[in-house]
Amino acid sequence: MWYRRWAAALVNGVTAWVALHDVARLDARDRVLVLGVTGGLGATTARMAALFPARQVIGVVGRDPDRAPAECTDVVVADALAEGLDRLTPDGSVDVVIDPVGGPLRAAAFQRLALFGRHVVLGNASRDDRPFSGDETWLATRTVSGLSIGGVAHLRPATCTEALTAVISLVARGILDEPLPAVEPLENAGKVHEALESRTAPAKTVLSVAD
Repeated sequence: MWYRRWAAALVNGVTAWVALHDVARLDARDRVLVLGVTGGLGATTARMAALFPARQVIGVVGRDPDRAPAECTDVVVADALAEGLDRLTPDGSVDVVIDPVGGPLRAAAFQRLALFGRHVVLGNASRDDRPFSGDETWLATRTVSGLSIGGVAHLRPATCTEALTAVISLVARGILDEPLPAVEPLENAGKVHEALESRTAPAKTVLSVAD
């Protein structure tokens, strides 16, 4: 069912590609911290960062490190972020933060950006929109960027087309190994949305119109 794998990978894959390639401008020397790495977008971004490749991909989980993608070189629990980064990196800092989470974790990760570090905001799953300090941004020589792929698509279609082509190629060749999504019949759409709102849904669900 290759089409289901592609359907599940496209939105997160395109967002991850643009975030890493166009916004963060990731290179092989970078240490990347991915917040919410057990979610659909976080997991895809971690897998893609490993392919670029980044020097180190550190996934942040809420509780269970075993749920992080295997492509993460290291995993830390959110409540022990500072201790984990002190242990895993030479100076406790990272070059890129991928942030679909927001809240206290956003603030903590921002404080760990290295010189010329890039913090890329992809969402606010916590629904706690923590502001960034302008003084801390410029005095520490950090960059804060945001990306909404829905807002980009109609204004920069070439950017999304390039990303889409890259993601399809990676999935088709088995290089980007996205897991198969959960599949639900269309009539269960309401239940799927309820699961998404309560955060009990799988990382990715595809609604099947017909097999």
